Formats: sequence, structure tokens, C-alpha cells
Amino acid sequence: MTRDRKEPAVTEPKNSVHAFLNTGSGTFRTADLDAVKDHIQQALADHYDAVTFHVGDGKALIDDMEKTARSEDFAVLLAGGGDGTVSAAAEFAWKHDKILAVIPGGTMNLFARSLAMPLDLDAAIDALGHSQMRAYDIATANGRPFVHQMSIGLHPRMIRKRDRLTYGSRFGKMAASLKAFWRTIARMPLYQLTLSIDGTPETCKLSALSISNNLFGGTTPPFAEQPDGGRLGVYMVGRMNRQKALKLGADLLLGQTHDNPDLTIRAARKVEISMTSRKKPAKCVQDGELLPLEDKVTIELHPKSLRVLSAKTD
Repeated sequence: MTRDRKEPAVTEPKNSVHAFLNTGSGTFRTADLDAVKDHIQQALADHYDAVTFHVGDGKALIDDMEKTARSEDFAVLLAGGGDGTVSAAAEFAWKHDKILAVIPGGTMNLFARSLAMPLDLDAAIDALGHSQMRAYDIATANGRPFVHQMSIGLHPRMIRKRDRLTYGSRFGKMAASLKAFWRTIARMPLYQLTLSIDGTPETCKLSALSISNNLFGGTTPPFAEQPDGGRLGVYMVGRMNRQKALKLGADLLLGQTHDNPDLTIRAARKVEISMTSRKKPAKCVQDGELLPLEDKVTIELHPKSLRVLSAKTD
């Protein structure tokens, strides 16, 4: 872990930026970090008094991010990395009243897409210099924040299988995901649960359930095109065979999920999940991270409570 200051100061300027660059992500693993730092400083120089860089990967970087957000007085928490890094930064920014900024550096970069950030590294840094502060929505599952989605069933099982495979690049990760999806749909999970959507309960058996922070658009990959839409997206898939699962997977790749007959889509402000029957502990996925699935999960939307530097113009 390295920390470099643009210029030393006894007191941290409040109108300053702490930038966390994850060298474990594909983009920053191979980037010229000195050039990246210089570019970030130039892009932000007209708006902020100082930039402090934190460079590292894994848990050490996230721990440093949390400690810094909690203990230091500054304006912007900048996350350079993949969806996991960005999700952690969003959590700490929301909890500690910072402005979130994002430089996409991962495989999917889903929340960065919602912010209309360019996926090219240099273009994204340039966009930061012209971004506007917006107030966007954030969601929580049992109090744990997320900016993209929380999933049960097919998605976490696929992630578990993918993580058992070896891959060393962004394209390798995509190939591993396809292989894991094929293996998962050979024996689809099925959960019995009670799902309460804005106070209306229903009992159902589902192979896949995803709750998104705002409804997805017809995009590939799926992401929320309106990050201040004020509604959770509820995506439900019942019992499926392999053929139907392949059709759903193809529709996801083509951005045509709204036309899939096996996918039910609802909008909500609050969703409560009660697992009524399972033989062994299960997992969920929250913004790409595998977590234990609790017996009862309450998912709530917090409208326009996350301040973000966004490149969106509408």
C-alpha cells in the first residue's frame, strides 16, 4: 500500500480528494500509475485543493478506504477499480457524507455505466473534470448498502462455480463465467420463500431472484439507466429447465430480458424476503460479493441520498 500526496500539508484541506486505485483490477494492474496520478491531478486541479492517492489491492485497500472515510475530513472519495471497489466506496461515501467519484477499471463496470462514465481510462479521467455532483439512489439489504443488485439462487451459485475456476484476465473471467453458467443450469436451484413487495406478501418458488437499485434498462450488460428513478427493480424467475435458462441467458446478453416470458419484473420501494424452506445454508450476491443469505432480508431504497460525480447530462 502506498500513499502519495500532491503536496504535503499539516491540515488536510476539506475541499480535497482521496483517490483509491485498485491494482488488482484489470485496468490498473497494467496501467502506468505515475501517469494516471498526474492525469487525475490535472483533471481535478480546478475544482479541488489537493489529491491524496492510495494504491493497493484486496482487503488492505478496502480497509484503508473505510478508515480514511471514517476518520478524515475531505470532500470526494474516488474509487478506481471494478464493481466491488466501487460498491465499497459507495458504502463508505454514503455512511460518512462524502461525494463518490468513479474511474471504471473492472470487467463490467456497472455503476460506472449508470453514471455515464467512459470506460476508457483516460477518457474517464477527463470526464471527471467536467462531471457534476448529482444525488442518486442507494439501496440496502438488512442495512448493508449496494448500488447495483442483490441476487439469490442462480447468480450466487454461478459465482461460486466461477470462483473455483482459474482465470487471469478480463476475458478469462468472462469465459469462466460462461462455463460456470453452463454448469449451474444443469441443475437449477429452487427456493421456496415469502416475498413481500411494498407490504403485499406472496409465497413463491424461484430459481432466481434479483433486486436492483433502480430498474434496469434494455442494455447489455443490464444496468440502471436512471440512477435516481426512485424504485427498486424486482426480477423473479420460477422453476426453469436448461432450455429456458439458456434463453434467459441469451436475452441478458442481447438486452432483451423485458420480453422474456419466464422473467417477471416488478418495481418497489421496499422488499422483504423470508426463506421458508432450505436444507442447508445458502449464499446471496450483493454487488458481486458472495455473502451468507440470512433467513429474513429487508431491502429498502434510499432516494437521492448518495452524492456522486456524474457525467450524465440529462
